[in-house]
Amino acid sequence: MKNPKFNRADQLMLGLKDRCQKLNAGEKFLSVRQIMEEFGVSQITVKQAIERLCESGVLEARDRSGYFVRRDRRYGRIVSILPAGNFGVRHEFTRLLTQEAAEAGFEHEVILFGENPEGIARMSDVRADAIIFSPFGLDSITAAQLNQLMLQPVPVVLINCSIPVENCRYVDSDNEFCGVLAATHLLMNGHRKLALLQTEPDFRVVRERISGFLKCAEAYRLPVELLNPGIRSGENSPAKSYEFFSAYLDANPEPPFTGLFTVSEDPTREVLRAIREHHLSVPGDLSVISLEHSVTPAIPGLTSVNSRRDKIAHCAIQAIRAHFDHTPGIPFACKITPEIHHGATVKNLNLN
Repeated sequence: MKNPKFNRADQLMLGLKDRCQKLNAGEKFLSVRQIMEEFGVSQITVKQAIERLCESGVLEARDRSGYFVRRDRRYGRIVSILPAGNFGVRHEFTRLLTQEAAEAGFEHEVILFGENPEGIARMSDVRADAIIFSPFGLDSITAAQLNQLMLQPVPVVLINCSIPVENCRYVDSDNEFCGVLAATHLLMNGHRKLALLQTEPDFRVVRERISGFLKCAEAYRLPVELLNPGIRSGENSPAKSYEFFSAYLDANPEPPFTGLFTVSEDPTREVLRAIREHHLSVPGDLSVISLEHSVTPAIPGLTSVNSRRDKIAHCAIQAIRAHFDHTPGIPFACKITPEIHHGATVKNLNLN
């Protein structure tokens, strides 16, 4: 996708929308002449930008009085634009977002897309008070795509994506802290020989989880064996993780580590199968901790770091509600602190 070229009206609309967000509902806005003088643009450009803000409900025109800030709900609806892949993740987010939206007094609709440019393009046809957008895959969106998101006249909340840009609303799990928690849990249970299995492609969020794990281990001067199957985007990560770890156990029937962190949930089931097939027990011979997105682990008894999808959904809807209710103190951006789920796959070596 080529970088979009924004015209003067688009750029002006962004600046005016930012100004509106700093004013109270009902407060009088700048006149056309004031905007022309302050931004150095033509009357036609101002009219185009103002029309877009009025159409989206950010401003309203009053006869012979000018323009006023408006933040009421025009449709009573939030639209979530979510990736079509990974049915389990999408299904849970749909359920959680629908539930949270209903409690906040909104209807909720889901639109599916295949790639980020397609999802962002769908926004122009959306009739809603606010948009929730989850980027495709696990990597960050491009600068050009971010510009497109910021051009939307209604509030847009990104989920599962951290973009520390002023006035960019996002809610994401603290992925680096996920890795810190995993390493800390193994350390607290007496494990001093650690390994990390990269069960996903080299996406940003995966790098953050790995970074947190390694930083924690480094703080205690503990070596970590990094196991990387070299999974690429689009490949079957559970199958490739299984093949790689089975081959590793063939070559190392007595692994040189006691604690293993797998950086994602789906391949962990296959990793556990490889361990069983090599006549090793969990947690007797190897302790395993993974990252889990659901409140209840999909693998019964798995010790995991829960990234709290439920809290992500809650904070995303609350950010939208705060926009319309003018609630003070609600952050524009939010990183959710993960939690440890104490399962049965990590052995406490301190008891030996």
